[in-house]
Amino acid sequence: MSLSADLSCLQSSQGAEREAALASLEKQLMCPICADIFSKPVVILPCQHNLCRKCANELYQVQPSLFHARTTMLVNSGRFRCPTCRHDVVLDRHGVYGLQRNLLVENIIDIYKQELNQIPRTSDTDSHLATCSDHEGEKLNIYCLTCQLPTCSFCKVFGAHQNCQVAPLTDVHQQKKDELSEGISSLGEFRDRVQALVSDIEDTCRAVEESYKTQKQNVCDKFSSMFSILEERRKAMTQQMSSEEDEKVNHTQMLMRCYGDSMEANRKLLSSVESSMEELDMAAFVQNSKELISKVIAASSASPSETLKPGYDSLSLYRFNFSKQEEMLRSIDFDKGSAGEHLQPETDGPGSGDVGPGQERPGGD
Repeated sequence: MSLSADLSCLQSSQGAEREAALASLEKQLMCPICADIFSKPVVILPCQHNLCRKCANELYQVQPSLFHARTTMLVNSGRFRCPTCRHDVVLDRHGVYGLQRNLLVENIIDIYKQELNQIPRTSDTDSHLATCSDHEGEKLNIYCLTCQLPTCSFCKVFGAHQNCQVAPLTDVHQQKKDELSEGISSLGEFRDRVQALVSDIEDTCRAVEESYKTQKQNVCDKFSSMFSILEERRKAMTQQMSSEEDEKVNHTQMLMRCYGDSMEANRKLLSSVESSMEELDMAAFVQNSKELISKVIAASSASPSETLKPGYDSLSLYRFNFSKQEEMLRSIDFDKGSAGEHLQPETDGPGSGDVGPGQERPGGD
């Protein structure tokens, strides 16, 4: 698009279109030497490209002996090449002052600056530009894409970067800012993903702690329940043995008392018989012996009315063998077959207090 077309578009547009037109016009008003808006007076070359007169004069004034080894921009003192199209520009005896001024471009620059002043600017970009170490006073306004270094326009035209690919520093600056902005967004997204992952891990950690705490309590409760069952069985079995023990002990003690009384009566009868044997009066002896003989015969022929059965002290009905139960207790472990299932505390089923396999029930008498 031409300068006139950009100017017309600028004057007829508003908002974002106006800013775009300003940016397009600014690029066309950019001097290829100083990489800044043309400064008056602006001269037009025979090839129809424009330069600031001061920039053209700097090209013209450069001595060939100083730059001949590094650039072909300057051929002799009356000739130089256009930095845009490399067309030879032949100067007369007036030098660059013999070049025609481009009043149209100068007028467009004035209009551009007026339009630019109507847009509020937040900062002055030029005030933040450093100067070139090789060319005193020249601002670093371009960026060498080949060497990855900021430089000035003189370095590009007849300096160390004349064969390098360059771009305006403002464009590279904005590009890098855009890349960093995208990087900031990416880092923010990464941070959010990591934070979500950390939150999930924290939730899982809390769930693990709570699950293990609950399950350990379930295990302790189940063992307490089994301890209670074992204690109940111990009390029941020992109580049954104690009851039969008391019954048998009372019975034997009753028999001992009965037989003791019988032995005491027998002792007394024996004492009476022995006393009567010492009786000297035969008539009295005969008279008393009849009753004693009857008592002796009765006592001698009498037998115990009740005796203890053989094996009365045997505990054969209370034999026990808990080896199977002990083995089962030693083999208590987690149910590996239920791995992955939701853990639920085991409930006591029917007969949980019954005697286990291998345990014998005590019988009756």
